[in-house]
Formats: sequence, C-alpha cells, structure tokens
Amino acid sequence: MWFEETHNDFFKQAIRVEEKLAEVQSPYQKIEVYRSKEFGNVLVIDGHGMLCDKDEFIYHEMMAHVAMCTHKDPKRVLVIGGGDGGVAKEVLRHPEVHVDMVEIDEEVVKISKEYFPHIGDWENPRLNLTIGDGIEFVKNCQPKQYDIVLVDSTDPEGPAEGLFNRTFYANVFRILKDDGLVVAQGESWWIDMPLHKQIMGVMGEFFKIVMPYRFEMYMYPGCNWNFILASKFYHPTADIILQRADLIDGLRYYNSDIHKASFVLPNYVKQELGDLYKW
Repeated sequence: MWFEETHNDFFKQAIRVEEKLAEVQSPYQKIEVYRSKEFGNVLVIDGHGMLCDKDEFIYHEMMAHVAMCTHKDPKRVLVIGGGDGGVAKEVLRHPEVHVDMVEIDEEVVKISKEYFPHIGDWENPRLNLTIGDGIEFVKNCQPKQYDIVLVDSTDPEGPAEGLFNRTFYANVFRILKDDGLVVAQGESWWIDMPLHKQIMGVMGEFFKIVMPYRFEMYMYPGCNWNFILASKFYHPTADIILQRADLIDGLRYYNSDIHKASFVLPNYVKQELGDLYKW
C-alpha cells in the first residue's frame, strides 16, 4: 500500500505504508495517520503529508532555533498552529522562554498526543495551549506582546488560508515588540516559487528584513523546502548568537553552521526574488 501526494497537479511522490492507524474528520479537515516501515508513523492532513517520525526533527528544529538564536533575548514566543507540539517543544529547550500556542483544530492535538507522543512537551508549565483561531488571536492581542511569532501552518487552503495574507501579517507586526521577528512556512522554491514570492511580498510590506532559508524535508514534495524569516531589527546571519546555537542539548539537525548555510541562496533564487529579498 502507498500513500501518494500530488502537488500542484504536476508533481507526485509516494511513501510505502503498512496500514492506516487512524482517520478523523474534524470540523476543519481530514486527519489520517499511517504506519510506515521506513518512515515510522506518518501524519496526513487533507491528503498532504505533514510529518513523519523519521524527519520531523528537521522541520521543528529549523523553525524554532533559527529564530531563537537570532533574537538577542527572547522571553515570549507565540506559535500559531503547530498542533503536533514539535515547534513549541523546541522553543521550550530555551529555559527562560514562555510559549503561547494557538491551534485551531483540537483533533490534531489529540491525534499527535496518541500517535506522536515523543514530539510534544505538553506538560511543560511554560507552555500555554489555546484551542482557537490564530487569526482572531493575533487580531485581538494587545500590541508589542511577543518577541517571536512562529507560524507553523499547513498549505494556504482550508483553515490555514488566512495565515498568508496582508491583514494577518499587519497584526503579527503589531503584536511583536520593536525588535521582534516572525518565521513562517514558506513553501518550496523548486515547485512553489510564485506562492513563495507572494508570501515574501506580503511580509515585506511590514518588515525591514525578509529572508528565506532552506531545509531538507524528505516527507515533503521535492524534499527542498523553505521558511521565511521577517524581522524588525535583528539580522539572522549577522546577529546569530553562536554560543546559544551550539549549546542547546539534544539537537539532531540544527547548529550554528547549518543556521548560516541555510540562508545561502542559489543564483536562480536571487534573480527570481529580486527586491523581495530584503537583507
């Protein structure tokens, strides 16, 4: 049996799976879990592979620690989405930080606790989980509340669609402190360049620095995927806190060399992004 994912009607990849472990239709989306001999448990939402046991640490470490090791002194972090708990867990490796996490779909949290219990750190007293709409949360949040916002969303469809537009990022900018920064899921240079450019353009309306960075995610179509970091003040390569980056216990992927190298752009990407790349 195979789990197949088609992306943009021109790219398909497949993973051999042994069995389906769970299927839930929430009010927002269809959630499935498969067991794979090679990849471990695989989380699928609305037909898209979200994570698997084998490589989830790459995504979660790269979303969390690039931001955490760029900001000089982060204390309050907001995670939008991320119902598997992985990004929040990585942020919580930094002992002085408190995390607010807003996930719209409680079923994603329940499924993740049952089938991916090692990914989250749900009992950590520095984690405050809210089941609710992240778009409404940032809309109603008081100004300058957070040092870092991490937007751990699915693709821009269904409940995540509003996490990619101008109104949302205007509110993200408003709730960040004067030296705050945001990291968002930026799709793929290779198979999603128009969407990647669209997201960078929206973020660039508000932030002084807007820079994409790359990571390898074997679960995702094409394997080459991107985040986008947008900052009011700190520069992700000039201001990296090297000591903090290399002293985090338990990391399997991220380090200071990976941090710096992930921002190196191929020539075709530089040319394609043009003035959208603000560094």
